[in-house]
Amino acid sequence: MRGFVCCVVAMLLCIATPLRAESPMGADIEFKTKLYDLGELSQGDAKQRVVVEYRNVGDVPLVVTEVRTSCSCTTVVYDRRKVMPDDVGQLIFTMDPSKAPVGSFYRVVQVFSTARSGVAYLTLKAEIK
Repeated sequence: MRGFVCCVVAMLLCIATPLRAESPMGADIEFKTKLYDLGELSQGDAKQRVVVEYRNVGDVPLVVTEVRTSCSCTTVVYDRRKVMPDDVGQLIFTMDPSKAPVGSFYRVVQVFSTARSGVAYLTLKAEIK
């Protein structure tokens, strides 16, 4: 009888204890690489297009809110749609070699988003002849 009463009390405690949902951790952005090497280019070459994919490795939707480039020779197109957890989004960079200085070319791109990790930094690299 004592075992039965203990079992009933344990069941009542389990039922009476509210279920706690885990709090979401937030969105986070992940890139396969953060360095994009365009190789050797001359100032007469055509514009170079780079498609950069990123993944939301968080548990809530991610939105890229702004992308800044460090020079006028590089432009970016991006979608401000919500990227769901474990889904993929794209940034498309276009680099114009005719506007880039001769020599080693390193440009930092800042990707602002709703990710908990803050601003992501990507680098475009080339050797301009």
